[in-house]
Amino acid sequence: MLPYSEQQLINANVNPATGLATDYPNLFNEAVMLFEMGLDMPDMAEELTDWRPHGYIEHFERSGFEQKDVVVAAYLYAPHEIREAFDASVARALSVFDSSINILLSTHMMDAAARADLETRLVEMKALVIEMDSHIHGRVESDLQSEVDALF
Repeated sequence: MLPYSEQQLINANVNPATGLATDYPNLFNEAVMLFEMGLDMPDMAEELTDWRPHGYIEHFERSGFEQKDVVVAAYLYAPHEIREAFDASVARALSVFDSSINILLSTHMMDAAARADLETRLVEMKALVIEMDSHIHGRVESDLQSEVDALF
Protein backbone atom coordinates (compact mmCIF):
# COMPACT_ATOMS: atom_id res chain seq x y z
CA MET A 1 0.00 0.00 0.00
CA LEU A 2 1.23 3.46 -0.90
CA PRO A 3 2.48 5.33 2.19
CA TYR A 4 1.01 8.66 1.03
CA SER A 5 -2.53 10.01 1.15
CA GLU A 6 -4.48 11.10 -1.91
CA GLN A 7 -4.02 14.71 -0.85
CA GLN A 8 -0.25 14.25 -0.58
CA LEU A 9 -0.24 12.82 -4.09
CA ILE A 10 -2.27 15.73 -5.42
CA ASN A 11 0.05 18.19 -3.68
CA ALA A 12 2.99 16.50 -5.45
CA ASN A 13 1.20 16.81 -8.82
CA VAL A 14 0.60 13.07 -8.97
CA ASN A 15 -2.62 11.73 -10.43
CA PRO A 16 -3.91 9.46 -7.63
CA ALA A 17 -5.61 7.16 -10.15
CA THR A 18 -2.50 6.48 -12.22
CA GLY A 19 0.32 7.19 -9.77
CA LEU A 20 2.09 9.33 -12.37
CA ALA A 21 3.25 12.93 -11.99
CA THR A 22 2.10 15.65 -14.34
CA ASP A 23 5.51 17.39 -14.22
CA TYR A 24 7.43 14.76 -16.20
CA PRO A 25 6.32 15.84 -19.71
CA ASN A 26 7.78 19.29 -19.00
CA LEU A 27 11.19 17.75 -19.74
CA PHE A 28 9.98 16.99 -23.25
CA ASN A 29 7.98 20.20 -23.70
CA GLU A 30 11.19 22.16 -23.20
CA ALA A 31 12.89 20.14 -25.94
CA VAL A 32 9.92 20.59 -28.29
CA MET A 33 10.04 24.36 -27.82
CA LEU A 34 13.79 24.50 -28.49
CA PHE A 35 13.43 22.13 -31.45
CA GLU A 36 10.75 24.36 -33.02
CA MET A 37 12.91 27.42 -32.54
CA GLY A 38 15.93 25.57 -33.92
CA LEU A 39 14.10 24.86 -37.16
CA ASP A 40 13.83 28.58 -37.85
CA MET A 41 16.89 29.84 -36.00
CA PRO A 42 19.69 27.27 -36.26
CA ASP A 43 21.75 28.99 -33.55
CA MET A 44 18.88 28.27 -31.11
CA ALA A 45 19.25 24.56 -31.88
CA GLU A 46 22.54 24.68 -30.01
CA GLU A 47 20.52 25.15 -26.81
CA LEU A 48 19.49 21.51 -27.25
CA THR A 49 23.05 20.33 -26.66
CA ASP A 50 22.36 20.82 -22.94
CA TRP A 51 19.09 18.84 -23.03
CA ARG A 52 19.44 15.34 -21.66
CA PRO A 53 16.88 12.58 -21.91
CA HIS A 54 16.10 11.18 -18.48
CA GLY A 55 13.80 8.37 -17.54
CA TYR A 56 10.98 9.09 -15.13
CA ILE A 57 12.68 8.20 -11.85
CA GLU A 58 16.04 9.66 -12.91
CA HIS A 59 14.32 12.91 -13.89
CA PHE A 60 12.82 13.36 -10.45
CA GLU A 61 15.87 12.15 -8.56
CA ARG A 62 18.01 14.74 -10.41
CA SER A 63 15.47 17.52 -9.94
CA GLY A 64 15.18 19.93 -7.07
CA PHE A 65 11.53 18.95 -6.74
CA GLU A 66 10.79 18.91 -3.01
CA GLN A 67 8.29 16.07 -3.16
CA LYS A 68 10.26 13.75 -5.40
CA ASP A 69 10.03 10.96 -2.80
CA VAL A 70 6.24 11.06 -3.11
CA VAL A 71 6.46 11.07 -6.91
CA VAL A 72 8.89 8.13 -7.07
CA ALA A 73 6.94 6.08 -4.52
CA ALA A 74 3.67 6.71 -6.37
CA TYR A 75 5.28 5.58 -9.62
CA LEU A 76 6.59 2.39 -8.01
CA TYR A 77 3.12 1.65 -6.61
CA ALA A 78 1.29 2.56 -9.84
CA PRO A 79 -0.89 -0.17 -11.31
CA HIS A 80 1.31 -2.48 -13.38
CA GLU A 81 -0.61 -2.09 -16.65
CA ILE A 82 -0.61 1.73 -16.38
CA ARG A 83 3.08 1.90 -15.58
CA GLU A 84 3.98 -0.60 -18.29
CA ALA A 85 2.12 1.37 -20.98
CA PHE A 86 3.58 4.64 -19.70
CA ASP A 87 7.12 3.22 -19.63
CA ALA A 88 6.76 2.02 -23.23
CA SER A 89 5.63 5.50 -24.25
CA VAL A 90 8.55 7.09 -22.38
CA ALA A 91 11.04 4.70 -24.01
CA ARG A 92 9.74 5.65 -27.47
CA ALA A 93 9.87 9.35 -26.60
CA LEU A 94 13.42 9.15 -25.22
CA SER A 95 14.59 7.42 -28.39
CA VAL A 96 12.77 9.71 -30.82
CA PHE A 97 13.77 12.88 -29.00
CA ASP A 98 17.41 11.86 -28.73
CA SER A 99 17.73 10.89 -32.40
CA SER A 100 15.71 13.88 -33.63
CA ILE A 101 17.81 16.34 -31.65
CA ASN A 102 21.02 14.77 -32.93
CA ILE A 103 19.75 15.03 -36.50
CA LEU A 104 18.68 18.65 -36.00
CA LEU A 105 22.08 19.56 -34.61
CA SER A 106 23.87 18.00 -37.60
CA THR A 107 21.55 19.15 -40.40
CA HIS A 108 21.99 22.03 -42.77
CA MET A 109 18.62 23.81 -42.73
CA MET A 110 18.84 24.85 -46.37
CA ASP A 111 18.32 21.20 -47.36
CA ALA A 112 14.56 21.01 -48.06
CA ALA A 113 14.34 17.23 -47.65
CA ALA A 114 16.18 17.34 -44.33
CA ARG A 115 13.96 20.15 -43.10
CA ALA A 116 10.82 18.21 -44.10
CA ASP A 117 12.12 15.19 -42.18
CA LEU A 118 12.74 17.36 -39.11
CA GLU A 119 9.25 18.85 -39.32
CA THR A 120 7.80 15.32 -39.46
CA ARG A 121 9.92 14.40 -36.44
CA LEU A 122 8.60 17.46 -34.59
CA VAL A 123 5.01 16.30 -35.15
CA GLU A 124 5.98 12.86 -33.83
CA MET A 125 7.67 14.41 -30.80
CA LYS A 126 4.53 16.41 -29.98
CA ALA A 127 2.38 13.31 -30.39
CA LEU A 128 4.61 11.40 -27.97
CA VAL A 129 4.25 14.14 -25.35
CA ILE A 130 0.47 13.91 -25.74
CA GLU A 131 0.69 10.14 -25.43
CA MET A 132 2.70 10.35 -22.19
CA ASP A 133 0.28 12.95 -20.85
CA SER A 134 -2.66 10.69 -21.67
CA HIS A 135 -1.16 7.90 -19.57
CA ILE A 136 -0.55 10.30 -16.69
CA HIS A 137 -4.15 11.51 -16.78
CA GLY A 138 -5.66 8.08 -17.46
CA ARG A 139 -7.31 9.10 -20.72
CA VAL A 140 -8.76 6.45 -23.00
CA GLU A 141 -7.23 5.66 -26.40
CA SER A 142 -9.99 7.38 -28.39
CA ASP A 143 -9.28 10.65 -26.55
CA LEU A 144 -5.59 10.24 -27.32
CA GLN A 145 -6.26 9.70 -31.02
CA SER A 146 -8.37 12.87 -31.15
CA GLU A 147 -5.52 14.88 -29.64
CA VAL A 148 -2.97 13.43 -32.05
CA ASP A 149 -5.29 14.06 -35.01
CA ALA A 150 -5.57 17.71 -33.95
CA LEU A 151 -1.83 18.11 -34.58
CA PHE A 152 -2.32 17.59 -38.32
